[in-house]
Amino acid sequence: MSGKKKPWLPIVIAAVLSWFGVSKILQITKDYSAHQQAITDVQAIVNENSNINSIPNLDALKANQTKIQQTIEQLKIVPNLPGYPYQNAQNQISQLNQLLAKLDSKIQVEEAAFNNLQAALKLDEEAAILVQEKAYSNNWQEAKGKWQQAISILEKIPTATYVSDTAKLGILSVKRNFNDVDKVITSEQKSLQNFSSAVELAQKATNLTKDTTLITLPELLNAKLQWQQAINLLANVSSATNLSLKAQSQLSIYRNNYRQVSNAIDEIKKCLTQKTSFESECTASISLYISPPETLTALLEDIKKEEDANNQIASSEFNSTSGTSSDTSDESSSSNYSGYSGGYSSGYRSHSGSVSVNGYTRRDGTYVNSHTRSAPGSRVSGFGSFRSGGASS
Repeated sequence: MSGKKKPWLPIVIAAVLSWFGVSKILQITKDYSAHQQAITDVQAIVNENSNINSIPNLDALKANQTKIQQTIEQLKIVPNLPGYPYQNAQNQISQLNQLLAKLDSKIQVEEAAFNNLQAALKLDEEAAILVQEKAYSNNWQEAKGKWQQAISILEKIPTATYVSDTAKLGILSVKRNFNDVDKVITSEQKSLQNFSSAVELAQKATNLTKDTTLITLPELLNAKLQWQQAINLLANVSSATNLSLKAQSQLSIYRNNYRQVSNAIDEIKKCLTQKTSFESECTASISLYISPPETLTALLEDIKKEEDANNQIASSEFNSTSGTSSDTSDESSSSNYSGYSGGYSSGYRSHSGSVSVNGYTRRDGTYVNSHTRSAPGSRVSGFGSFRSGGASS
């Protein structure tokens, strides 16, 4: 019986082929093989991503993410029909979804860290430009704020990310830049406070001796004290600040006025020790030659004009060298966060000597002759790390 031919078998095969079509049968066979391959690939994918932290970089993370997503889509089309590994595919989809969730979370953390790093670098570059080749100005306060923002952003970058080591180096460099600028700002603000107080005292001292016909010894003593305090305040103006030269020029005037008042006091006291018993007789013969000090408004206006002149000169000098420095900027920017490790060194130059300030007329109509003053770089020589390239050391 078994040796007999089965004439019905070719008929069945022919019927099946005619029903489905040869192409359909081939497609089913191809899909089945693809399903089996997807199931086989799952274990390799799981092994590749068993330790997410060992994946070398963000691009590799995203490549693995795409591969898992594609595998899941392939498993989803496994039909729930007899002979197909449907249940096995569903189990592996669940396993891959869990793995994908971990990858997605890791990618989000890494992308946020990278974006924060780029944002901090941008702030660092903007701050460096604000103080680059310029005398102290309000821009420095803005630069300080940008560096403070950069520090805050860098400190948000978690450890164990691809950019965490770079962020740590960035924090060190930006903090150094921040501290350097903060010292200059603090020094300038303290000098301005001393300078303003000195000018105010000088005005008071001048008013006390304005009417020499009615002057008294107590008024002279008070004026002497005011001049002495004003001199002490000007002497405390830092030589590295914008106010230094103006403070020195006023200091010579204040000292001369102090000597005038001191000499007058000595003459009156000498007169009083003689037989004359009336102070008015002693003060009547006193001659005071007090040089009227400039007002704070006029002095600050002079300083502002000189700063503008210095900045214009410094900017033109910097622009003339920008072409040569640009050749090195591309190379330095190729490394991670190069701005923190010397990317600015080509842009910072120290100027020594002096610059000329043309004569100009103040608002009150008085004329200031042409003169020279120290260049921006010489007033802040040895300023700070951001002038020598940040955290290169």
